[in-house]
Amino acid sequence: IDDLVKSGIDLSVDAYPYAAFSTFIGSAVFDDGCFELWNKSYDSIMLTEEPFKGVFCDKELFEKARKEYPKMLAVAYVMNEEEIVEALNHPLVMVASDGIYRNHSGHPRGAGTFPRVIGHYVRDKKLMEFYDAIYKMTYMPAKRLNLRKKGLLKEGYDADIVIFDYDTIIDKATFQEPQLNPEGIDYVILNGSVAIKQGNKVNNKLGRYYKRGEA
Repeated sequence: IDDLVKSGIDLSVDAYPYAAFSTFIGSAVFDDGCFELWNKSYDSIMLTEEPFKGVFCDKELFEKARKEYPKMLAVAYVMNEEEIVEALNHPLVMVASDGIYRNHSGHPRGAGTFPRVIGHYVRDKKLMEFYDAIYKMTYMPAKRLNLRKKGLLKEGYDADIVIFDYDTIIDKATFQEPQLNPEGIDYVILNGSVAIKQGNKVNNKLGRYYKRGEA
């Protein structure tokens, strides 16, 4: 990727702060050869929905789920922590939280990504610098998506503000309970209106979608 960017291609990358990914069990990512590629086995795959919610696979269950429940979400514990840290610290990489939820199942990155970056990787492990992490979660993606009034605390920008306690912020979502709220976030303000107050939701309808360059 570095070489491509140096050649003039406009390219950037995102990564999330977890050593496991989640997608449909019928996805091509699980096709023949995947375990050899990852140097893992069937027991690294956990199914997240009934009738196999929380169950780790063996060969028989893996093949059954692929055939009979191809749209079931699965979690693959196949990534390496050292590579996650290396990716997150690379200057081309911003922090991502995209994911799929269905029936409250899925990947905890949707609920825990940003608190995890600050609480786990910056504060506890000291594997990222605070201001680098903030940049990768705010202004860097705003620039990438050409959201012209997002990403900075600055006059003329939308008042999108998160007020958190650096000493306590941490993700609580797990692969078994992927939608648990984080701790240590006191206020969330979206375009000047309060969504979270003293850690409690007061308005969950303030968010909206933006097209590239719209905001």
